[in-house]
Amino acid sequence: MAEPPAAPAAGTVSESPNREVYDEAYYGQMYHYHWFTSTPRKWRERERALFHLVEPRGDETLLDLGCARGDTSFLFAPRVARVIGLDGEPLAIDIARRRAAEQGVSNVTFVLADAGSFPEVADASIDVAGAFDFLEHVTDDVLRRMLAEARRVLRPGGRFVAYTPNREHIVERLKARNVVLHQQPDHIAVRRPREVLRFLVEAGLRVERLFYPPSAYPGYR
Repeated sequence: MAEPPAAPAAGTVSESPNREVYDEAYYGQMYHYHWFTSTPRKWRERERALFHLVEPRGDETLLDLGCARGDTSFLFAPRVARVIGLDGEPLAIDIARRRAAEQGVSNVTFVLADAGSFPEVADASIDVAGAFDFLEHVTDDVLRRMLAEARRVLRPGGRFVAYTPNREHIVERLKARNVVLHQQPDHIAVRRPREVLRFLVEAGLRVERLFYPPSAYPGYR
């Protein structure tokens, strides 16, 4: 299987509208534990939901859009033939590559590229394109371009999978109103399910499954 062209050198200027959020501290606290907002059960159920949606088949190439420091790329690496992790933040890619080397993961390639345009990934070369906890980080314009790019790189019969917060969940509604809880500064576009579906349909994708995992917040399922 051909390797994608080399990624742009680390140090490329970030194009994120909220680029100041993505610093060393941000990546250092990802997937942390908190008694209410980030319980161990939350992360276990997230993994279970991702496997349920992706259904990794062992011999596939998976594109992890907005891979950040690579956690989800590493999660799927033992279950697919190859993972390409893509992110537009140079610091994220630097951290992900360092972690891959430290962990000895050889079937993951990290590419520095914008989510709305990634010519580094060849046409019809991807079996599964995933936006795992990423849609909420991008504007509508970037999302439209990303979905068009996803269609370009997917093989015939390939799958696009999104896992994202639900704007209609009571906790997200409280965050949106800054009542008790506050919205994360990196979550600039938490959408309602019907809004996500509209973007997918407009991109020419056929929606096969809409899945709501149980709420992981204590006392609220």
